[in-house]
This record gives sequence, C-alpha cells and structure tokens, in this order.
Amino acid sequence: MITSSILPAIAASSHADDEISTLTLVLLGVISLAIGLIGGLVGIALGVIRLPAMTLLGVDPLTAAGTNLFVSAVSSVAGSWPAILENRVAFRVVIFLGVPAFIGSLIGGLFADVAPIWLLLGAVAIFLVWSSITLIVQAYNEMKLTQEDRGRLATYDGTMSRKTIVREGAVGMVIGLIGGAIGVALGVLRMPALVQVLKMDPAIAAGTNLIITVLVSISGFAGHLIGGRTDWQLVAVVGSTAAVGMFVGSKLTHRIDPARLRLFVGIVLLLVAPVVFWDAATR
Repeated sequence: MITSSILPAIAASSHADDEISTLTLVLLGVISLAIGLIGGLVGIALGVIRLPAMTLLGVDPLTAAGTNLFVSAVSSVAGSWPAILENRVAFRVVIFLGVPAFIGSLIGGLFADVAPIWLLLGAVAIFLVWSSITLIVQAYNEMKLTQEDRGRLATYDGTMSRKTIVREGAVGMVIGLIGGAIGVALGVLRMPALVQVLKMDPAIAAGTNLIITVLVSISGFAGHLIGGRTDWQLVAVVGSTAAVGMFVGSKLTHRIDPARLRLFVGIVLLLVAPVVFWDAATR
C-alpha cells in the first residue's frame, strides 16, 4: 500500500518539474544494483527491466532509452571482464553477429524520436512478453537436462556456416534496430540462439552475449546522444550501481543455477509487462 502511493507521487512530481528528484535517483540506483547483480549471474544486461523502472518512476521515455543503453554498455563491460579473463568469450561469434546488431542499433537510436512515445512503450511491453516467454522456455528446457546432456549439447567448435552467419546477422540487425530505438540491447533474445542454434556452453554464451551487448548498447546510445536525449546525472547514478551489480553477479556465475535464475527473471518480466502496457495506453 505504501509503495503504491509513493511511486505515483514520485512519477507525478518528475513529470511536473521535468527534473529527476533525489528520491527517484536513489530508488533507481538501488533497483539498478539489484538488476545488475541478477544480470551478471545470467549473462544478460536486463535493460528490458531497468527501462520500464525508469519510465514508471517518471523519467521521459526517450531520455530513459538513451540512459538505459549507456548503462547496459557500462554494466556489460563490468560483467564481461571476468568472462574475458576466464576465456568465456567466442570472439568469432562477436564479430559475425555483433557488427550487424551494432549497425542496426545505431540507426534505431538516431531515429528514435520519429515514433510516438506510446508506440515506443508499447514496443517495450511486447518485448517484455517475448523476452519472458523466451527465458521461461529456455530455463524449463535447461532444468530438464542432466549434466551429461548439457555437456553433449555444448558442441560449438568455433565455426559458423555462411548460411548461419547471414541468417543470424540479419536477425541481429533487426533486433538491434528495434532495441536501439526503444532503448534496450535485447541480449535476452540472443542467448537462445547462442545456446540452441550454435550449441555453445551456457557460460561461454553468457560471456559472448555480454560483449555483443556492449557493442549494441554503445552504438544505440551514440544515436540518442547525437539527438541530445541524455541526462548525465541519471546516467552516473544508474550506470555506476548497475556496473557494480553486474561485476559481482558475473563473478558468482558458477555458484548459482542459471536456469532457475532465468526462470525467475522470466516470471518477473511477465508480471511487469501489463504495467508497461498500461503506461503506453495512458500516454
């Protein structure tokens, strides 16, 4: 009851003053720290959760989009550093799949203000549902596998066929285009392809996905920065806390069952989606 009365008040004051209050910044810092911790554990920046948290607390959606991409880049750098040190990154995959996504995200960020706000929020809500279903199905399938089964499935040998490069690169560019516009790197949608299509070990897939997320987030943020849609105070608070959480989470990757965590995150996304749909409908 208390939370339900506080959050609308914070959002209303933020809309009225066009400035982000100290209380809102503190709340977003705490939320970003928690999201970063979970994201580091599962190998996903989880900007798809952080973005609606900002908009629901009154941050302008376009400002939130640019901020979220910057934070995804910073937190993914923090999360991917342990993965690089532990040799859990397939750089060949980063090149072939990350570059098209980089280009798409830059274009999306540059032209984000062409679409109306309600449409951007609606797109976020749709991707929340899509991401949640993807995570829940992936987690369910992983939880059914034995350790021996997981070892047999992780057969990636560093090669990719031309057909796979073209197909996954095209899909990555489209996802990057949409993600750059709405402010999310959508790494949650890349993980199933890395694990199920390329047959990568989940730990290597997580590290690889974080590096691709860095590229996608930087290019998308650059597009929003050129458009003048950046609040550096918000970037500093949310970015620093997310980076700390992501680094700690990545260090703990092998200590917690990632499948159960993915299931938990998927359920959270599914619960958040209706709230974002409502926000879009009332704009």
